[in-house]
Amino acid sequence: MLKKVALGISSLTMAAVVGLGMASEASAGPAPALTSLHVLKVESELGGVEYVSTNNLSTIKDHGGSYLYIYTREMGYGHLPFAKMNGEKAKEVSSTMIDVNGDRIIDGWERKWDVSGNQSGRFEYENTSTNYPWNKMYTALNIK
Repeated sequence: MLKKVALGISSLTMAAVVGLGMASEASAGPAPALTSLHVLKVESELGGVEYVSTNNLSTIKDHGGSYLYIYTREMGYGHLPFAKMNGEKAKEVSSTMIDVNGDRIIDGWERKWDVSGNQSGRFEYENTSTNYPWNKMYTALNIK
């Protein structure tokens, strides 16, 4: 009798573990493709924080000073983020997840790039979609 009870409990435990494993795998879906990418804002000692409209080709304020940070925003998932300022590779110092509608699904990313040492010039950013259609997106901004 004791063996039957133990066998019954272990079977239930195994079914619960297998069931949970299947449930988490079944609920996962593909990551959304990269759909947009742009420079969100520029932050510097001299220019402060300047938000950039998606169609702007350059900043309005003069930037520079001891630090210069560029923030980019992308919607969807990319896997090859690359930024440069005046031809030199920029250093990504942080990335923040974006959840547009509060459903706890990551919709995109905001990235912070350190291009300190530059006072002005051309910032360029590109990324390639993680999945279909594997598109590469690009944006650039002239910084005064």
